[in-house]
Amino acid sequence: MNGAKNNADISNSKTLESRELDQGSCISMKTCRNLSGDTASKKMQQNSHSWWTKLVFASFTLAVAESQDLSTCCNKAEGTCRSVCEKMSLGSTIREERIQNIYKFCTPDLIEFWICMNQTIQEVVSGSGWWGKTCCALAHSGQCRHACATASDARALSPVCRRSDEIAFFDCVQRQQEAQWCCSQTVSLTCHEVCESVVWRVGLGRFDSSLTDHAAEVCEGSPVLLRCLYDLTASTVHTDTSKYLPCCQESASSECRKNCEEVLHRTGESQEIADALALNCGAPAIHDELWQCFLRKDAPVNTKNFVPYDAAKLHCCEKAVTINCKRLCFETFNIGWPTNGQKFYSDCLVDPQEMMLIECIEEVDAPCSLGCAGLTYCSQLNNRPTTLFRSCSAQADLNAHVAVAERKDKGSVFISGMNLPLKNSSQCPTDLWKSVACTLHVKPCSNKGHSSLMCLEDCMRLVSSCVEWARVQLTAPALCARLAPPQHDAPCVSLRDFVNPSTEPALLSAREVVTSPCSGSPCNASQLCVVNRSCAYGGTCARYACLDACPLGDGSSYMVSSGSWVRVPIPCYGNDLCYKVCRCEGHTFAHCQQLPPIYPDSTNCRLHDKVVKDGEKYYMECNPCKCVLGERVCAVRACGRAALLTGLPCNCPPHHLPVTAAGRLHANACLAKCAGVPDVFIEFGTPSPCASVSCPRRHVCLPKNAVCLSQLSNSCPQHVCVNTTNCKSQPAMPVCDTEGRTHVSPCHLVMSRATVAYWGHCLKGCAKTGTVCGVNGVTYTSECAAWSEYVSVDYLGPCFAVGPISDLMEPKCEFDRIVCPPLKRPKCLGFTAPGACCPKCGGALRILYAKKQFDRALYGTNISDNVVHLNNILKTLERHIKIAECALRGYLTVEMELFISVETLLDNPTDLQLSVCVLEAEKLADLINRGSANCVIPTKPQN
Repeated sequence: MNGAKNNADISNSKTLESRELDQGSCISMKTCRNLSGDTASKKMQQNSHSWWTKLVFASFTLAVAESQDLSTCCNKAEGTCRSVCEKMSLGSTIREERIQNIYKFCTPDLIEFWICMNQTIQEVVSGSGWWGKTCCALAHSGQCRHACATASDARALSPVCRRSDEIAFFDCVQRQQEAQWCCSQTVSLTCHEVCESVVWRVGLGRFDSSLTDHAAEVCEGSPVLLRCLYDLTASTVHTDTSKYLPCCQESASSECRKNCEEVLHRTGESQEIADALALNCGAPAIHDELWQCFLRKDAPVNTKNFVPYDAAKLHCCEKAVTINCKRLCFETFNIGWPTNGQKFYSDCLVDPQEMMLIECIEEVDAPCSLGCAGLTYCSQLNNRPTTLFRSCSAQADLNAHVAVAERKDKGSVFISGMNLPLKNSSQCPTDLWKSVACTLHVKPCSNKGHSSLMCLEDCMRLVSSCVEWARVQLTAPALCARLAPPQHDAPCVSLRDFVNPSTEPALLSAREVVTSPCSGSPCNASQLCVVNRSCAYGGTCARYACLDACPLGDGSSYMVSSGSWVRVPIPCYGNDLCYKVCRCEGHTFAHCQQLPPIYPDSTNCRLHDKVVKDGEKYYMECNPCKCVLGERVCAVRACGRAALLTGLPCNCPPHHLPVTAAGRLHANACLAKCAGVPDVFIEFGTPSPCASVSCPRRHVCLPKNAVCLSQLSNSCPQHVCVNTTNCKSQPAMPVCDTEGRTHVSPCHLVMSRATVAYWGHCLKGCAKTGTVCGVNGVTYTSECAAWSEYVSVDYLGPCFAVGPISDLMEPKCEFDRIVCPPLKRPKCLGFTAPGACCPKCGGALRILYAKKQFDRALYGTNISDNVVHLNNILKTLERHIKIAECALRGYLTVEMELFISVETLLDNPTDLQLSVCVLEAEKLADLINRGSANCVIPTKPQN
């Protein structure tokens, strides 16, 4: 029906003048409906001149094409002809109405115009059998529109159209291709034609609902077609139209009233209703009583702020291996455990091949944290401050005790959904099962992978000697496949490490202690516990704070603080990945907005002639890279001999001569250019953020540093305009002044005539005065000011130089005025931050981030771009640092990577207190590398 065969009848080598318009020129049945042969014939008879023949064929071909780019041709026309052409090229939906204007306003002397039209139309006709042409008008780029108009399939779009820039266009193309495939699932020509009539514009959200019942009758023998046809048309919004019928009487036009009632009786498809009303009653207008009536009527139930049963665990569903478990997982945590939970448990949570899914769900419920203490029955697990545990709690201790007691009483043990009969006590001693029970319930974690699975050799040795296999319909390897990782080299927990008490020396004084104030969940169920690192151990202040928070669903224990944005998986067509973002307000979510969908066929990357799968890591010279949803994310470090020159990107000099560009500070102009900043945006020096700002009346400008991460941010404001009209009515936003006083809001600070020192509560344990240079190359008024932005201090005094980058922990700047502070402990594990001068003790990691994924969060939504500031990312990561004596620091390096460090807050730390900070950094790196569900959920906006 969409004749590739007929396409060949219209040769691209011929000109319009030599063609005759006849019935054989029709590309498809739909095409012939668009332009009747009678109309064309009359035009031919009325005009014997060749240029009119040319115009008639041009009109016909334009009606055939669903959408194309005529802008190039329009530029070759003049006056009214050009205006008509430009209006016609705006979209296929109104093009047919304007074709006749070509006859009136475009004269034959516009030779270049007609030559261009001839070439464009030939290209369009050559590929008109492809349904994706319906979407061409949605493309933003002129080149992309032209590629679409001349394409014969979607493959022709890849070299010209960027999926990240043309999201709505590619979404439409995907739907059109699904519709075209759907209609091909029949051998009946009649069924194919009816199917085509229903869905040939479904990509634009339109379909002919009046023909769906007819299609069901005609295509009764094609069940695959009927199923996909139902899926395609069911996604369009239908409404109960009876409530809108009284609105028809609000119109003064009898024709409008008649057509309004007809369309409301005929269909429930909202787009079809809107199109019909706009055609017969005029465009929507707020002052029109008809449209006011429609607006006043109750809208359909708004589910956009609906949060699934457990949104946190929904992120785990992508880790399922089998299609069945992926479906069950999504249904269980989207709708609720009571509906699908039992089947999900029996089919998936005891399936050895679903270990990644099982461990992800377990991690959401109970993430691994350093240290364990206070256990009575499993006391051999106490005093292990450098070991990760998933469930170090009194409840887990009790459960282990009960499990061993039941084993004594019943002679069996319940493991992994199975009741296993055991041999007598002499062959399987109680002490051994105590170690097993404690390990299975308290759940120590491996440092790498955070696995709580038992090592395979331990499991085989245990069950082979203890289980009465004659009474079990299972083998030892089959049972251990549920308790141990499938690969021999995979991370696991060895029972031998937890049979005997810890060999760690007991902590003798408060100075040596390592604390986790939020362990044991001290806040109530509707709050989130946050460590207060400004409170020293043993002081009178509270060592943690309980913040208002939202649970990620009725069945979720995972909490996010008020003001945070979260990403929530939502149902999606086919295999696409779809998400929405919602904001926590008080204890509920609001302002949910859907993100552009992620298409499975676009998640892989191409490296020359090789396909790199989503999530796969590789190297470009010395630079690590990763494919992230179709985006190649690579480090930009100097490699080989280039790294030996200055040790900085682009071999820039180590001079510290600051420049600003789009609100971001760079150490010198060379590094700014190396980061991709055009010369025109580079401004030398560090001007005051409020110097050129004009705030509204009764507003005062205050400086506020920010580092924007989205490429869609054309500017990155370094100030805020504070409303001073009524301080009491403004939301709390603490700010610290130069006298060390915390003000409830910036309005209160301004009205008290104080000077801002930094944003946030006043910090303790840091120097309140004295200029310092941060590791990010920014000069701060005090150590506290640097800490308030999560920046570690490099040295005292203003910044003088940029340090060469290497992995060596050593002083990097040979400058007399730079005096590096002594290490907090000699020969400690540590680092020298990229671009910094001085070494520091602690753990560190570099993070490559996918810039386009930040852009996706802003594209198509009205989310403020301050949500993806660096400060907010660091706040999110800080949540995972549980040890109160360790603090997270971070900045954007000269290589445009995120550098994160975890450092001790103590002046004279012990070896243990230093080592736990390194372990916290390693824990964070492991969470990020594994794509843990706990690391992809919350992002808090800047205050």
